[in-house]
Amino acid sequence: MLRLILGVLLGVVVGMVVTGVVEGMGHTIFPPPPGVDLTDPAALGTVMSKIPLEAKIAVLLAWFLGVLFGASTANLIAGRRAWAGRIAALCLFAFSAWTLTLIPHPTWFVVATPIAALIAAFAAEKAFGRPRA
Repeated sequence: MLRLILGVLLGVVVGMVVTGVVEGMGHTIFPPPPGVDLTDPAALGTVMSKIPLEAKIAVLLAWFLGVLFGASTANLIAGRRAWAGRIAALCLFAFSAWTLTLIPHPTWFVVATPIAALIAAFAAEKAFGRPRA
């Protein structure tokens, strides 16, 4: 039980770090328009229409990789128990959903986010979530 809890916690941390690193790389490659206050949600809502498609795809990729690495880490630490990865993936998806409620995103992005999270969680479970023999 301790490995399951530790797996979930570390999986969420790894997922958040991976998401942050990949998002940071995307923001470096595709910086926001000059003069935008990134701490103001209203300003972020208006800038979303000006951000290039590639920048939005980079964020979606960051969230996908965060769930993939987080769920994989959770499964491995928990002794390949799939529940650890499922719980970590759900927590990471919840963070994504929370971000979607804070900052207005295009409809295609809102639809693609849970699909990407499900695909990443499924891949992590298939790769590292096999039940122990």
